[in-house]
Amino acid sequence: MDDPEHEHGTCQEALEELYTFLDGELTVEKREHIRVHLDDCNPCLEHYDFEAELRIVISKKCREAVPQELKDKILRALEEA
Repeated sequence: MDDPEHEHGTCQEALEELYTFLDGELTVEKREHIRVHLDDCNPCLEHYDFEAELRIVISKKCREAVPQELKDKILRALEEA
């Protein structure tokens, strides 16, 4: 992808912060900066949409209960360490 200069930064800058943006780990100012970029840049917005949707799918698919036997095994290993 080209890295066009927008008045609010480059695509590379926005995409480098995408995961911390999705995790909610940015300052309010940086979050707003990325949000403005996404509102103005369809390629970056599409990338954001994909990553956000992927996280939702993974979250829904990874909700299996951990067997008690495995929990006990991990707890014993931690206690021994």
